[in-house]
Amino acid sequence: MEPLTRAETIKVLSSLGVEIPENTKIVDEELEKRLRTALDAAQEKDRFSIPLDLKTLPKWPIVKPDEISTSSRPLLDAVNRGNVQEALHNLARGSRRTELYVNPFMDLRQTLLSLANMLDKGFTWCTIQDPEKVKSAIHLRFLRVLELDKHTPAIVLLYRHYTPQAAAEGYLWIEHQVGNNPKSLGDLHMNIKATLLEQKVLLKLLSMNTKLLPGDFKVNRQPYEEHYRASVLLPIGPLGAEAIGKLNSKTGADWSAHKRTCRSLKGGRWITARFCAVAPGMEGMHSGLINRYTKLSRAEDVFEAKVLSPDPSKAEPFPNVHGDKVFLIKMQVGLTRPAHETIMVYDRQRSFGNVFIARAQDPELFAELLTEMMSPRGGYGGVKMYRWARRVGDWEFSICIDRQPEEDIKW
Repeated sequence: MEPLTRAETIKVLSSLGVEIPENTKIVDEELEKRLRTALDAAQEKDRFSIPLDLKTLPKWPIVKPDEISTSSRPLLDAVNRGNVQEALHNLARGSRRTELYVNPFMDLRQTLLSLANMLDKGFTWCTIQDPEKVKSAIHLRFLRVLELDKHTPAIVLLYRHYTPQAAAEGYLWIEHQVGNNPKSLGDLHMNIKATLLEQKVLLKLLSMNTKLLPGDFKVNRQPYEEHYRASVLLPIGPLGAEAIGKLNSKTGADWSAHKRTCRSLKGGRWITARFCAVAPGMEGMHSGLINRYTKLSRAEDVFEAKVLSPDPSKAEPFPNVHGDKVFLIKMQVGLTRPAHETIMVYDRQRSFGNVFIARAQDPELFAELLTEMMSPRGGYGGVKMYRWARRVGDWEFSICIDRQPEEDIKW
């Protein structure tokens, strides 16, 4: 199958929440690297050592058909991933179903759910074809399902892509698999419909994930599998806030967009705001942050909050990754006390984590920021706003308070 085109790569990145302008100056190699990084983040691969140690990893306690077990865990539940934004959206719609063949990343996630459901029902193989069943197919045979941790199954499999020219070979493989189905399944053959674009993304993911297997991995191949490759599928979910921020930076916007930003800041009113590492009154306390990108599959990540410094005066200044360049910051005020006494600030990359502008340190400046936040230029219901800023000291920002960014901000 032909690799993703430049336009397709940009479309897939957009489906992941990474917005790259169609006329971007980013070279193809960098776009491809960004897509790999996004797919790795969607699988949370940085949580695990690579390659996987297949000899020590336990088997996933998969549900066996017609068997009641208190220790088994459905794969369908285990591979399901989501975040706060999706949960609220599904709640508003009254459904978790998504429209197919619109968003290639959502299509891929739906396909993985279907594969997990098949494994739960005892299937050991399946096919994936374009909706017309004439252009492209991917055949999968599941080898084993391992447990990386209590939230993460790893589906080890063999796969091969078939073109129409090789369809006859594919049919022979299917006949062999049907003939070896468990008796409970008879001659059932499970097939998933997937667009050509989704198939390209799946093949890219499988190719990337071959590195999860050790170099000495051996597999007992069945007839017609000499050209099949071994790989791994992990649960796939939406990107977190940190990944969204990093991958949406340096999007290669054209020079005219850069000039528009510069012109929009010309004549703007800049104020200097001092910030602190810990909100007053929160010293030594536990702190956690939930936003629309917070993932719901690992509740302990949310509640395993960090302990804030008991003495913020001894905190080390955060690195200034922006130098003297302007950058976007998000300012958000709490809705209730004591959070209403501080404005939380962070940038797209979370390069300095979350810092705070406190009312107690400068009541006049704090009131000015709140007034701007609640004005028509603030937007977002008066609880947050985005502004251009520059780091002017270890604990100081210079903020262009009266100029609303023109770009569509995703974080």
